[in-house]
Amino acid sequence: MLTIDIDFVIHQLNQIAAQLKETFAQIEPAISLDQMFQVFKKIDGQAAATLQAALAKAYPHIGWLDGELENADAWAQISQDDYWICDALDGAIQYVRGIPSWCTTLTLLSKGRPVFAVIIDAMNGEIFHATEGGGAFLNAKPIRVNQRLSHYEGMVATSQPPFISRMPAEILQAANSLARVLPEVMAVRNLGPTSLQLAYVACGRLDAFWEFGEDGFNCAGAALLVREAGGTASDAGGQPYSPQSASLLAATPGAHASMLATLAGI
Repeated sequence: MLTIDIDFVIHQLNQIAAQLKETFAQIEPAISLDQMFQVFKKIDGQAAATLQAALAKAYPHIGWLDGELENADAWAQISQDDYWICDALDGAIQYVRGIPSWCTTLTLLSKGRPVFAVIIDAMNGEIFHATEGGGAFLNAKPIRVNQRLSHYEGMVATSQPPFISRMPAEILQAANSLARVLPEVMAVRNLGPTSLQLAYVACGRLDAFWEFGEDGFNCAGAALLVREAGGTASDAGGQPYSPQSASLLAATPGAHASMLATLAGI
């Protein structure tokens, strides 16, 4: 993979996450859509700009992306070079509403392929990271997915499609999939940030996570974390997951196989 100082990068991101935590304790929950957008734009923008400056100084040859990549054309444009993709506030709507369920993420893409990822849950003092071929870690200790052989009677999680207003077909898929999965498990949860829920699969807290709708900006690095922890990440049809995939299923190998059967044909 690209040569980077992992400890340096994690330290820089952790400083940003700590600053966001301090700000979170001080803000009043925003209620209206305009209020939420204004708070988000100010806080997220400042955090991302600070991190971008630090990484650009250390790694001037690596580009920077901090906007959602909503289509295959956008991913194709970056497939020839190396980029950081940053989501300073994954779970932004929770953050601006005063709900402590958000995280800060950074992924390094090399020719469009995730090779390094960091997910920081500042509210709980947890730092997840993974490198391609180098394993997955929580607070510097190796992590693995759990040993469940299926999702039946398990604990799984899901998220709504990321761009609801433009994804009517994906909304229907999400609804249909929930109706199928609910009778088969102990609980289905939406715990907020997509990337953090995938980290919970990687460390064994969740048995599976699924989502319909292209969401590579949030999922590319977190899917790497799951794979490096011994899990399986594919689309809902079983094809290997990539940032351009239109759905995601990440789970222990056993739960992944049984979930594929449940989601078949949706």
